[in-house]
Amino acid sequence: MILDIDPKVDYAFKKLIGREENEAILRFVLDAVLNPAPGHLTKSVHLLNPFNAKDTSEDKLSILDVKARDESGWQFNVEMQMIGRATYEKRIVYYSSKFHQQQLHEGQDYLELRPTISISFLDHMLFPDIADYHLRFCLLEEKHHIPLTRDIEFHILELPKFTKTVEELETDLDIWLYFLRHAEKMDIDNLPEVFRRSPMKRAVEELKSMTQNELERERYESRRKAQLDYNTDIKAARIAGLMEGEAKGEAKGEAKGEAKGEAKGRVEGRVEGRVEGVKIGMIQTLERILNRPETPTEQLASFSLDELTRIADDLQRQVLTR
Repeated sequence: MILDIDPKVDYAFKKLIGREENEAILRFVLDAVLNPAPGHLTKSVHLLNPFNAKDTSEDKLSILDVKARDESGWQFNVEMQMIGRATYEKRIVYYSSKFHQQQLHEGQDYLELRPTISISFLDHMLFPDIADYHLRFCLLEEKHHIPLTRDIEFHILELPKFTKTVEELETDLDIWLYFLRHAEKMDIDNLPEVFRRSPMKRAVEELKSMTQNELERERYESRRKAQLDYNTDIKAARIAGLMEGEAKGEAKGEAKGEAKGEAKGRVEGRVEGRVEGVKIGMIQTLERILNRPETPTEQLASFSLDELTRIADDLQRQVLTR
């Protein structure tokens, strides 16, 4: 039996790690990401916003994150992000800072503040030029790289960069990332050994239960559809904007060329219009949408307009059929 449930869909993701019954899965995920020293594994986790099916209404596409606190008072904000947002970095800084300051109440002082850790699993690449799929950010002095504090920390895990096979899985983080990427197509009757052991066995059983419960399946499909619709609208808007920019850029280039009244002017005007973010900008944006490395501007500028048009049209078809 194929699971046919994608754990990256926020409804499934929060149900996996945002229920008290699945505390062991959340502890597994936290330790897999943070990789604590021996003897310092997470012992217990208290959920601050437990899973609630009412949070999954079709008319809003909120991000169902998981907020939790461990036995030492450390705070964690864990989320799965399937939709690439241009302001994502600003968003996680804002909400982590807000989450951090909410620890203090009247009469308390700064010494009572405990670290706040943000963990984001992304189904797109935020840093395509870096090969590592797990990036850790903290407050460091720019020249000497000494930490100001360890109280604020961000972990970004970019799933498209994780390409290990089952045979190559070595760490708990490898196992969890592989599960996020491939659980939907797993055959529960022929699971790899690493997914037959707790807590991953529990994670598989949780997804399986969603396939067998009509109401759960309906809620999952509703959230999946909402996310796909939103993602498609965002992509369509980007492409429409690029096409409008292309038309304006080409018109501007041609006008400049004609104003000079000579062949050289027309060529320079056409190139200038093209480089100003028209075909080249369209190609690079489409590449980002497809989670591919951006082709350097200098390289694209060496192509003819026909070649650029062909590349852009091909990428656009790939985006629309993705």
